[in-house]
Amino acid sequence: MLAALALALWPALALAQAAPVAILYPDVREPYRSVFAEIVVGIEAGLKVPSDKHMVEETDDIAALGTRLRDEQVKVVIALGRLGMMAIRKFPSGLPVVMGAVLIAHSPESTAYTGISLTPDPEALFGWLKSLASPVKRVTVVYNQGRDEWVMVRAREAAKQHGLALNALPAGNIREAANLYRDFFGQIKDNSEALWLPQDNSTLDETALLPAVLKEAWEKNLVVFSNNPEHVKKGVLFSLYPDNEGLGHSLAALAQEWLPGGGKTPGILPLKNLLIAVNSRTAEHLGLRISSQDKRKFNLIFPSP
Repeated sequence: MLAALALALWPALALAQAAPVAILYPDVREPYRSVFAEIVVGIEAGLKVPSDKHMVEETDDIAALGTRLRDEQVKVVIALGRLGMMAIRKFPSGLPVVMGAVLIAHSPESTAYTGISLTPDPEALFGWLKSLASPVKRVTVVYNQGRDEWVMVRAREAAKQHGLALNALPAGNIREAANLYRDFFGQIKDNSEALWLPQDNSTLDETALLPAVLKEAWEKNLVVFSNNPEHVKKGVLFSLYPDNEGLGHSLAALAQEWLPGGGKTPGILPLKNLLIAVNSRTAEHLGLRISSQDKRKFNLIFPSP
């Protein structure tokens, strides 16, 4: 009798004992699988409560997963990659989602989201810029206003803190961006200028426009830095890229805010857990002196020593 009663109650007991945090990550191939695995390690290390991991395949029913997690009394979900936006759109209301490991575009509804974009914090970018190229006084960036205005708001404040003037030029498409780059290069006079390249295909075509921009910058001895670490291999001075485990720690801290007793403050944050890649050949071309002590601070150096 008691055994039968225990079996009857087992589903309810299982639901009651579900971990308060669920971590969703996509089933993808290498090298991305290892990236997500490192982020998950950071999340688990940063959480102060139990969590359950769920690898999600493209064919999985996201809405059904959300309903199941709600019924299991999960308190908050950390969703990595594109799963973040999918979860926000398809999960039942009342189940908070913290997004991470994805570029998050600004939109009117994004003020209600919680997460960390892969966009590097302008504060960190400008800090490294002044450290590597102290003569720079003005930074120009061509950007998609609809997507990245939230970043520019932060960038303007960060520029002031570092004694920089920010020349932010909105562009609606590649053609407009190309014209803005042409005008910019036409007025460069000295080494007090720098160019910041966002990670956005709508304003920077990797096939045609990027090579032209980098060629012109090389000829004019212009400092160029980027949100995309792949650009360092192609000649930009430096880029900042994610510290995956550190990002996991930060996502865990955001998730904790949605547990009972937390602050529950929604909002999208730039990435602060960052590593740096530097092109030493470009630095030498620009006449920048980088000591052995400086090099020890770099996480990646191109070309490889």
